[in-house]
Amino acid sequence: MYVIEVIPLAVLPPNVPQILSYFFDRRLEKGAIVQISLNNRKVNAIVVSYAALESQKILLKKTGFQLKKLSSVVNEIPQVSAGQFQTALWLSKYYYAPLGLCLKTVLPPFFLKKKYELKTAAETVLPPQKSPGKPLIILSGAKDTLDNLMPHIKKSILNDGLASPAGGQVLFIVPEKINLEYLSAQLSDKYKTVVIHSGLSNKQYFESWVNASGGTAQIIIGTRQALFLSFKNLRLIIVDDPLNDAYKSDMSPRYNTPELAKHIAAAHGSKIIFTSSVIGIQNYNLIKNNKLAMNDTKTKNGVKLLIVNATEELKENNFSPLSRKLKEILVSRVKLANQKILIFSPRRGYSGIAVCQNCGLAVKCPDCAVAMRVHKTTDFILICHRCSRNQPIPQFCANCNSYKIKTAGQAGSQKIYDEIQRTFERNNISGIPVLILDSDIAKNETEEEEALEEIKKPRTSVLVATQMIFSRRYQLNFNLIGIINADALVNSPDYKTDEEFIYQMEKLKDFEPSEILIQTHNPEDAIFQTLQDAKYDKFYNNELQARQTFSYPPFSRLIKLSFKHKNQAKASFEARLLTEKLKRAAVQMKLEKTAKIIDASPASVERERGLYIFNIILKISPEFENIRELLKFVPAGWIIDADPKAII
Repeated sequence: MYVIEVIPLAVLPPNVPQILSYFFDRRLEKGAIVQISLNNRKVNAIVVSYAALESQKILLKKTGFQLKKLSSVVNEIPQVSAGQFQTALWLSKYYYAPLGLCLKTVLPPFFLKKKYELKTAAETVLPPQKSPGKPLIILSGAKDTLDNLMPHIKKSILNDGLASPAGGQVLFIVPEKINLEYLSAQLSDKYKTVVIHSGLSNKQYFESWVNASGGTAQIIIGTRQALFLSFKNLRLIIVDDPLNDAYKSDMSPRYNTPELAKHIAAAHGSKIIFTSSVIGIQNYNLIKNNKLAMNDTKTKNGVKLLIVNATEELKENNFSPLSRKLKEILVSRVKLANQKILIFSPRRGYSGIAVCQNCGLAVKCPDCAVAMRVHKTTDFILICHRCSRNQPIPQFCANCNSYKIKTAGQAGSQKIYDEIQRTFERNNISGIPVLILDSDIAKNETEEEEALEEIKKPRTSVLVATQMIFSRRYQLNFNLIGIINADALVNSPDYKTDEEFIYQMEKLKDFEPSEILIQTHNPEDAIFQTLQDAKYDKFYNNELQARQTFSYPPFSRLIKLSFKHKNQAKASFEARLLTEKLKRAAVQMKLEKTAKIIDASPASVERERGLYIFNIILKISPEFENIRELLKFVPAGWIIDADPKAII
């Protein structure tokens, strides 16, 4: 008889043992699949280890637990590799997530499908010939990214200058599926490439997996799940656009792709390169501390930057979302041949909100603590941007019964589109296509491609777009970019707001315009001067000083604890209770200087989809690694988000 240790492919509370013991009549290899009984239900599990029952008797007597027998063996052939186990364990430890859930995340979608059974889960990881050195960030314009990477790719794949089975593999990670086709087309002529993303069928995923693990594939291009493949001889990992929010998982385990990529690179002895249009504050700090190398290949394209005071426009009775200067430049540009113009809107929809002019009450979503946004279909409707609930604009105010309900607030992409059309009509301009690209209009990739094919035609055209356009900066150019209501991008109270604004502006510069016009009510804001100068060292150093003062990353690690409940009092009580429990625990563990616990407070959107949300923020010293000892006091039902996108 043998004691078999397994990881159940189920969600167990993170503060209970994640590896369970059962007995069986024969030994089973690590990576085999079994079925166990867990809380009166059958659950698949993965074997971690085995030991003779005789050698474990004393230990079992001490624990007092009575072992259950494994229910059955699903597959004795190991289907989970050592690398997959290692990745799952790292995810569980670093993000304090259930180990079984982390292992399920790592495993491919065809797992447990008999049709796609692996002959063996073994992977070959060759030791590096020499130290891969420090991580490298390459600052590059989007369209120059591949040219700057090719020497590194070639060096990693080739052996003595010749393509060889002994050569290495390159993993190229991108934030969005849209970019995969472009990169594959550029690289597949020279190298054997496979593509990995969530839209693949089980058959396609299996074939790519076999090619990667067998070494047939020289370059693997994929979104974040490509990091979970088995590799033959991984020599280089490239992470494009590492500051992109799409890299942060919204579901447990809430991992951040660039951080996971560093772990995978270290496990394989691989070099890692980040490619970006902007450094980012945390990377800047790493460069200052000689922990990250940088190669700045960006060329100054001489873009002209104009800042327009939107408040002055109102004083001159211009209530249009387009400033007089933008209209003037727009009208002159469209009279030229083959001009491509992008009008960037931070918001979709028609206008801001619907407000009662009598009492000032805005129409709010019944399920979320936010005002609903005005959208235009055949008629005007209200849509909640949190839960997507929609309803007609009410005829009467729910508060005072007044019928004086009007739309107010900054224009969205739909209203900007209408205003451009009116501007052209007033100036007798016809035949100029005006297109719109946002998630309301382009609901899938096909519709998005149709809109962009129109823009690519060799003629003058105007595109009104939201952030959706960023992923197309590798392929599109615009002569003029107008930014409507830049204040929507800089008015968030989150500590990363200014950094995010610089990041988005640099992405817009990747479209290589000769002119960018920014409309703002606060032209004196220092962030616009920073943008004008385009010398970010001073900005980064000032930000680092402020973050050090207030213990924000990179001078701490943030963990956001969130609790949701339909009853506001219950949510508030649980949040206050846990705050006090964590503070007491920190004192008992002598962590007052290591872990700062910020009192519980409502989220910036206090109620969403009928649930009230309260957050507790932990600021943890970067040197403190045993955070599990503190987080074990967090009860079930709480969301633990390490390195969150935002803390509000």
